Amino acid sequence: MLLQMDIENLVTVEKSSILFSAGLTVITGETGTGKSILMDAINLALGGRATEQLIRPDSERADITLCFDIRELPAAKQWLLDHELETSGECILRRTLTRDGRSRSYINNVPMPINQVRLLSEHLIQTHGQHEQQSLLHTDMQLNLLDSFAGLQNDVEDLKNIARDRHKLEDNINSLTTQKEKDQAECEWLQFQLDEFNQLNIEIDTFQKLDQEHNQLTHADALLQNTGRALTLLTEGEENILGLIHQTLTTLESVQHADSKIADLVNTLQSTLIPLKEIASDLRHYPEQLDIDPTRFTQVESRMSALFNLARKYKIQPEQLFDYQQNLQNRIQSAAHSDAEIKHLLEQLEASEKKYFTIATRLTEKRLKASKKLSEVITHYLKPLALEKAKFNILLEPNTTPFAATGQEKISFMIATNPGQTLQPLGMVVSGGELSRISLAIHIATAKQHVIPTLVFDEVDTGISGGVAENVGKLLRQLGNSHQVLCVTHAPQVAAQGHQHLVVRKITEEYATRSNTETLTQSERIQELARMLGGVEITEKTLAHAREMMNKAQAVV
Repeated sequence: MLLQMDIENLVTVEKSSILFSAGLTVITGETGTGKSILMDAINLALGGRATEQLIRPDSERADITLCFDIRELPAAKQWLLDHELETSGECILRRTLTRDGRSRSYINNVPMPINQVRLLSEHLIQTHGQHEQQSLLHTDMQLNLLDSFAGLQNDVEDLKNIARDRHKLEDNINSLTTQKEKDQAECEWLQFQLDEFNQLNIEIDTFQKLDQEHNQLTHADALLQNTGRALTLLTEGEENILGLIHQTLTTLESVQHADSKIADLVNTLQSTLIPLKEIASDLRHYPEQLDIDPTRFTQVESRMSALFNLARKYKIQPEQLFDYQQNLQNRIQSAAHSDAEIKHLLEQLEASEKKYFTIATRLTEKRLKASKKLSEVITHYLKPLALEKAKFNILLEPNTTPFAATGQEKISFMIATNPGQTLQPLGMVVSGGELSRISLAIHIATAKQHVIPTLVFDEVDTGISGGVAENVGKLLRQLGNSHQVLCVTHAPQVAAQGHQHLVVRKITEEYATRSNTETLTQSERIQELARMLGGVEITEKTLAHAREMMNKAQAVV
């Protein structure tokens, strides 16, 4: 609930600190004293539109702070926790306005974007001014009210999730189908390309092997000549390398017993003979491994030419031919597999639609049952609000949007304010004052379903007086038994029903005007009610009437 509101330099309010109690708080005051400023202050702190004209003329900045008790508000505490903000017993919203047109918002002393303040405020307080009452004319709001009354939030959320998942499946199917049609259109061309590659039997290292073989065949004469000469230098002739090493070994071995260092040199020299002999063997057999068949050279050149031509055609390097061929195969296979994938998704879509209809049908049945009950309850509460002949009905019509997230029906609040009239949509027949009272009746009817603890009613008693105003006050007081209710009122019959009574007074000085808000004592309330009841002069009779109204209101639990 709202515990306290502090205002500094807002319009005519210089400085004011207001403590709120549980139950129904009524706010009164003479016309022009600034009662609406309190509503403006609340709306500003909740993220309402700000202008520099709201700042007190002799000040550079306005400041509004609301302090809420959130110990019994798990949704608000969770919101704060999700945003890494303090989650103790209180939540403080603060808004500052400056002359340069800037405004800043804070949650628990942490600067926050205004849209975040608005989101949090949805868990703390709900205002019912003229703008908010207009939301009752919107069918989505009406549907939310009915679902809330019937306790269908879980079913509605389940249906919303299924509709969302079905929509995703449908998008995926459409995307795959489009891609399949596109792939099929180019599948013949892809296959033609792949056939060109397959004709050349391209493997992962085909080009590299051919390139190496071509290089060998091109330099075959030089390879034979030079390997032969190397073999001669190693093993043949009077001074071949192996022969010279053997001579060197014989010379050193004759003296190695005289010096261990010579023995080490002998060992090292002997170890060099092994790889040299292996090299000599490889060189001796090398001509056998080298294919110098001119026919093979022609074949290699022809195949490499084909690979180069294919690479040039597809604007890739010859080394990339294998990867390009694999990509062609994957694209063709993907087109072939899309049918199976689409079939699988269609099966999922069918299952999702069956589930949708199961929940949506159950939701329709519950809405039909709840609509009749809620219509009766709202009609009952309209009777004492100068709408005693009114008939309220909730109309369910088929939703033309297939698989709508909200279900298979649309909701319309219908009303006939006088006997013999045809039921028509709420917005077509009611005035502003009637809408305020209908809003109150709906809120009373659905009070148990409202989790928002603090409700603000402005202009709820517009155009009414006497017994009707008294009935409005009684209903507000009844609502105050389960919620904290703030109500600006001009009707003494409403004001008498308050659990708490605030009065706004205007003090006019030579060069300035100030408004201040006071919490009235029991005797002061009687004086204020008498002022609201009487004219210029408050008589004993008026005071007695005011006292009687107070006693009567407080006698009702």
